[in-house]
Amino acid sequence: MRYSLEHKSQNHENILSVAARSFREHGGDSSGIGTVMKKVGLTKGGFYRHFKSKDDLFVEAVARAFDEMGRGMLEVAKSAPEGQALRAMIEHYLSARHANSPGVGCVVAALGPELARKPLSVRKRIEASLESYRKRLLPFVPGQTQEEKLAKFQLLFSSMAGVLTSVRVTSSLQRREQMLTEARTFFVRSFTER
Repeated sequence: MRYSLEHKSQNHENILSVAARSFREHGGDSSGIGTVMKKVGLTKGGFYRHFKSKDDLFVEAVARAFDEMGRGMLEVAKSAPEGQALRAMIEHYLSARHANSPGVGCVVAALGPELARKPLSVRKRIEASLESYRKRLLPFVPGQTQEEKLAKFQLLFSSMAGVLTSVRVTSSLQRREQMLTEARTFFVRSFTER
């Protein structure tokens, strides 16, 4: 049975949406094509009508995750009081809500080591999505030059991803909250206070 281009496009979007969440929740290697397709209500055989390989799905799902995170961070920044955008982003990123929701959170915190083990060709494509994410948020990072802003962004966001990963590994709820509070305080003081 042939489906319309609109139907195929909707299925493609559904697959990406489910994969972006599933990969962040369970890892790309654990969330096989069959698992993703079943969650969408399609057969594994139909996968290849939408993607050439699992790596292609992985790259597009990671791009989707960066886009979702970027949009969310922009909303947080734009709704913050004047001059408080970066502080609001730090507090949002290092919140218990974000730590407890890997499926809708930061893809680097959820998949960092897995991303690093992908073949170079895949990492280069993922790096383009990271660059787009970085460009969206860079205006909120302090600095006199673009290079200074970029250096601060890379230090801040990669460090926060590491904290979030460590928090997710920690079983004690009290310790998790303590780690988040200490990290928020440190990053707010280091990157937003003059």
